[in-house]
Amino acid sequence: MRAEEKVSGVIPRLMQELGKLPGIGPKTAERLTHHLLAVGPAEILSLVDALRAVAEQVHRCEQCCNLTESEVCAICADTRRDPGLLCVV
Repeated sequence: MRAEEKVSGVIPRLMQELGKLPGIGPKTAERLTHHLLAVGPAEILSLVDALRAVAEQVHRCEQCCNLTESEVCAICADTRRDPGLLCVV
């Protein structure tokens, strides 16, 4: 099944969405789906809440583009940091 194809049913849809993640092929997506069905609603909703929080609260730092929950990341916000220096790794 190709990623662009529409699927019918919640279980195939979950497998399709999980299969979009890097490194997750069809078999792994199927295993993850079966795991989520086995653990029950509480753990599934906990995962949903974590994903929703990331989608709503995490963005790029205004100064360095590092991922952060604030306007600027902890590195850029550190008053001890010399903004005139750039470290390239």
